[in-house]
Amino acid sequence: MILMPATHSDLVVVLPHILLAAGTVAVLIASAFARRDSTILYLTALSLLCPIATLGIMYANVPASTAGLFLFDGLSLISNGLILTTSLSVAVLAYPYFRMHPVPPREFFILLLLATLGCMVIVSSSHFAALFLGIELAGIPLIAMAAYHRGSTIGIEAGIKYLILAGLSSAVLLFGIALLYAGSGSLSFGPALASLVRPVMEAPLIRAGAAFLVAGIAFKLALVPFHVWAPDVYQGAPAPVTLFVATASKAAAITALLRLFPPDVIDGDRYLFVLFVAFSLASMIAGNVLALRQQSVKRMLAYSSIAHSGYLLVAFLSAGPLAHAAIVLYLICYVVTNLCAFGVVSLLSGGGSDADNLNDYAGLSWRKPWLSSVLMVAILSLLGIPLTAGFIAKFFVAAAGMASMRLVLVLALVLNTAVSAYYYLRIIMTMFLGPDDILPGEIGNSQRRAPAIGALFVSFQAALLLFIGIAPKYLLQLIGRLMS
Repeated sequence: MILMPATHSDLVVVLPHILLAAGTVAVLIASAFARRDSTILYLTALSLLCPIATLGIMYANVPASTAGLFLFDGLSLISNGLILTTSLSVAVLAYPYFRMHPVPPREFFILLLLATLGCMVIVSSSHFAALFLGIELAGIPLIAMAAYHRGSTIGIEAGIKYLILAGLSSAVLLFGIALLYAGSGSLSFGPALASLVRPVMEAPLIRAGAAFLVAGIAFKLALVPFHVWAPDVYQGAPAPVTLFVATASKAAAITALLRLFPPDVIDGDRYLFVLFVAFSLASMIAGNVLALRQQSVKRMLAYSSIAHSGYLLVAFLSAGPLAHAAIVLYLICYVVTNLCAFGVVSLLSGGGSDADNLNDYAGLSWRKPWLSSVLMVAILSLLGIPLTAGFIAKFFVAAAGMASMRLVLVLALVLNTAVSAYYYLRIIMTMFLGPDDILPGEIGNSQRRAPAIGALFVSFQAALLLFIGIAPKYLLQLIGRLMS
């Protein structure tokens, strides 16, 4: 899939992908001979750390294009960093998780590396062929990862549903690419985007292709009405898999959407504008309303992610200098927040089942005060409370919307944030229940001691959420430097 570059500079910018692909092969071979699963974990971590280390070298050589298939710039650098860091966190959290289950963890690490490579190909694509191959490379391992618990009925159901719906979305995406190719005569993103912003004779063909393309990406973002897979997969998949789907997979889809349909393109096309407005409003409203009565924490967070995708589209619908920065800022804060939230869920999950029921968190503040504090920071960030990263992200999205006079969308964002307070604060209130308020046998899970390395990872993420919320200028300066 990755073509050998022709020059030294091309080799440097594609080095993270090459190292990750080589690491995946090394883990695949080592899994057949290594006696201990910990060896596979260390090799997996090394396979992810090496590409992370080369991102600094990549920064000195961007922007660059390779073989007409990939574009390496500040956006791909940010997204690749997020995806690799997320995958490293998933690997660290997955090892103690799967040690409590009868399924061996080493195959999971191979699937994780493949899905990570697919996500990295997606965010670096500048050609529809590379984009589609990246989506399939990320999607096929995710199907197996969702159904990794072979003895779990709900896990197998989640895998089958994701298989069917992911296949359907890929077909829709491929059909959209074919229509755009027929209208623009090119599979590169540039000519396809150019055909959207200028009137041509094949306008109906181009518009139909754009609609199918948006629908295919909307599935990856779980936008309404393409959201039906998200609650079942989030609940049925193992907690580390849910963590990856909610972070790395979403980051790849958001980056692809930003490359294909930047805010200025959407703002200049009434057809696309109306389509994105419908997606945004429907996702905000449906995501929050459906989350209100959920007893499953993972399903609740799944519907929350649907609503957050709707919030993010407000920035896509805003033209002006703030739009791109708001999208990238929201992407970073969203990924870190979900890493923290789902990381705690993974740490609390035992051998029998995941810490999914709301009762599993009853009295967590006095049973595990540190993890409850970390989870509370993540939830407050999801809600958008000041002094957290989530507040800064929503503030910039709202500011971008106000600057473009998207008053209805900003009002919908504010009202839906108020609605979401009900189910977010419900989790916090449950965690702070006293011993006398908990019925006998109500606590069903989360009794075991959390692994120290996993607790360290989520604690760092919670500290990062507070740091961004208190001193956002450093992250904003970094985004401005990389995106300039």
